[in-house]
Amino acid sequence: MDGNRRWARSKMLPAIAGHKAWADNVVSITQLCSDYGISHLTLWALSTENLQKRDPDEIEWIIKLVNSIEKYLKKMKLENLKFSVIGDISRLPEESQIVLHRVISDTKDNNWIVLTLALIYGGQDEIVRATKKIIKAGIDPESLDEKEFRKYLDTSHLPHPDVIVRTWWDIRHSWFLLFDSAYSEYYFTDKRWPEFDKNELKKVIDFFNNSKRNFWK
Repeated sequence: MDGNRRWARSKMLPAIAGHKAWADNVVSITQLCSDYGISHLTLWALSTENLQKRDPDEIEWIIKLVNSIEKYLKKMKLENLKFSVIGDISRLPEESQIVLHRVISDTKDNNWIVLTLALIYGGQDEIVRATKKIIKAGIDPESLDEKEFRKYLDTSHLPHPDVIVRTWWDIRHSWFLLFDSAYSEYYFTDKRWPEFDKNELKKVIDFFNNSKRNFWK
């Protein structure tokens, strides 16, 4: 979901306005994905690098958005949406962790669309943390394969992504879902996330439907 700050600057608005537009568009795109019958939507909201390098005031505003997620709980239940999180959320403030776990718990029985937010997430960090869990569990290295390794990833409860969308033209994966994306299709757009709308989502769906996928699932 790149391009929020650039979108704000293009409108001569402060960076926090871009993040507010980010949150509003999450609601819109999730609803559209649900309407199209998409079963899983994973959105990268805050990377491990963001936490280290972004302006503290900007990070504080993003955390406030995270803390306000409960206001959408009624809509989540109405839409039968299951909420999920990947990433090292132990690095978030305790209040944020409590809110996230509460929303996860309150929507765990919903089964129409799974919305996953990647918070304090990085693909390399995920793999390192998974490796530490495996060592702590005392797993025999000789018994370890890709399937067993994946059980220790943040994404163990999610299917492999069919298509990964990168907004605002940066043609790189930036370690997003690094372990899981071996057979994912990539779609790059010059739209900033607040500009990503129904028409752009339809382009992504058409792109994926027209992709020739030569591999065994």
